[in-house]
Amino acid sequence: MDGAAVMRNVIKKAYVLISLAALPLLTGCGASNGSGRAVTDSDFFESKIDGEINISVYDSMLYKNFLKEAARAFENKYPGAKVNIETFSVMPEIKTMEVDGKFISVMQSSDESQTRSDYINRVNTRIMSGEGADIYAMDFLPLNKLINSSALENLDNYMTLDPDFNKNDYRENILEALRFRGGIWLLPINYSFNYFSYDSTLIPLHAALNFGADRAFNTEKLINLGIPFFDGSRLLFNYTGGLGSMFDLLLNENFHSFVDFNTGRANFINGGFASMLESINYFTDHGYIRRNAVSAMDIEELMQRAMEAPAERVFFKLNNSYFLINMFIRELTQEMNTGFSGSIVAAIEDDDKISGIQANADGKVPFSYNLGFGINSSSKNRETAWAFIKFLLSKEMQLSPYIFNLPLNNEARNEKIQFDFKMAIGMYDEELNNRQLQAMENYTSALESLSGLIDTYIIQDTNINDMIMQETQYFLTGTRTAEEVTKALQNKADLYLSE
Repeated sequence: MDGAAVMRNVIKKAYVLISLAALPLLTGCGASNGSGRAVTDSDFFESKIDGEINISVYDSMLYKNFLKEAARAFENKYPGAKVNIETFSVMPEIKTMEVDGKFISVMQSSDESQTRSDYINRVNTRIMSGEGADIYAMDFLPLNKLINSSALENLDNYMTLDPDFNKNDYRENILEALRFRGGIWLLPINYSFNYFSYDSTLIPLHAALNFGADRAFNTEKLINLGIPFFDGSRLLFNYTGGLGSMFDLLLNENFHSFVDFNTGRANFINGGFASMLESINYFTDHGYIRRNAVSAMDIEELMQRAMEAPAERVFFKLNNSYFLINMFIRELTQEMNTGFSGSIVAAIEDDDKISGIQANADGKVPFSYNLGFGINSSSKNRETAWAFIKFLLSKEMQLSPYIFNLPLNNEARNEKIQFDFKMAIGMYDEELNNRQLQAMENYTSALESLSGLIDTYIIQDTNINDMIMQETQYFLTGTRTAEEVTKALQNKADLYLSE
C-alpha cells in the first residue's frame, strides 16, 4: 500500500473517531400489530402478489444497487407488483487536500451520527402515525425498541406457516441464532464471521493441536494460549490502533455482559467493563499488542505502523470470512503467478493456519450481516412484502454480484464458493485439476465447519454504542480512570434505558 493510500485510510478513520454524537432511539410508539388478515394460517400466503410496496434503507451505497436489481426481477416475475426504494443517506463529498506536498482525494464525511439520528427519527414519526415503509433495512434501526413498540412482524410465523418456505434450504443455525424475545424479527440476506489464524512458524506443533476449523476462541483466551511462547520480540496479536481496534474487539465479545435487552438493564459496573479497559493496558504494558493510537492527530504514527506491519510476524491475527479463501489458494496462486492477495491483516500471512472462529466471552459464536430486512407490522401489503423478502433469499438473488458475503441460501452458497474459488485462482470457466479441486474442497469444508459453529446474534443499540465510544476515549487518552468511565456509562445507560 503506498503512502497516499495509507493516508486516505488514516484520515477516513480520523473522521470516524471525531463524529461520535449520540443517537436518539425510537420511543415506544404503540404501532398497531399488523393490518388486514393476521398471519395465523397458510391461507395468508394464497393471496395474489401485486400492489405497491415501499422499502426504506439508510445506506444508499450498501443497498441501492442490489435492491434495484431485485426490484426489476421481482416486478418481471409478478407483473402486478411495484417495488419502490427509499434511500436516506447521501454519498460523501470528495475533497482534495495537500499532504507533504502531494495532493490526495479524501472522502469528506458529514456528521454520520446526526444523519443516522435523523433517519431513525423519520422512521419513528412514520411508524407512530401508523404508516411508514412496508420493509425496513435493519442495519441502523434499533431492533429492541421496534419490538417493544410492536412495529415489526414476527417472521418466524411467516417461515413456519408459508408452505413455500423451507428452513432446510438455508443455514438453519443462523435463523435460530436470530431468535429473540420469542420470535425472529429480521432476515439477513447474507452473513459473515470473524476467525483467528496463527503463524505456524511461531506456535509449536503440540500447541497447534488446540486449533482448527471446529474450534472457537475469544481474544483473551487466545492471547493466554500464546503467552508461554512469547519472548517479547514479536507481537502476540495484531489487532491494535485505538478506538475501533482492540477495544472494539473486546467490547463486541463482552457486550452481553454490559447490556441485557431482555431485562432492559445495563450492567457496566458489575459486568466487568473496568476490567476490560484495564486489560488493554495490561496487554500493551507486556508488549502483547501495540500501544493504542487514540487521537485523530496520531496520523504520522498510524502511517508508520501501516508501513512496517506487512513485514512483521505476529502470533495471532483476526480476519473476516471473506478472506478465508486466501489460506487455500496461496500456493496455487503463487505457482500460477496470478498475484491474488487481499486481507484486512497487516502482517506476514504465508504460514498462517486456522486457529478457530471468533467467539464471545461466554463461548457463543456470533455472525454479522450487511443486508437484512424486517416487515412493518402496519404494512397494508404484507403478503407482497413477505414475497419480496423471500425473493431476496432465492438462489437467483443470492448469486447477485452485489452479495459480497456468504449467501444464506445453501444452494447459492455452494455455487458461490465454487465461483469465488475459480475467480481467485484465475480459472474462470476452465476445469480444475485434481490439486485445485482438493484445495477447493478443503476451503469449502473449513468454511462450512466454521459456519456451523454460529449460534448467536449480538443485539446492539447505536445510542449505547455511541455512549461507550465517547466515554472510553477519556480512558484511552488517560484523562479518566476505568472506574470513572464505568460509573459515567452506567448512569447514562440507566437513564437512557429507563426512558
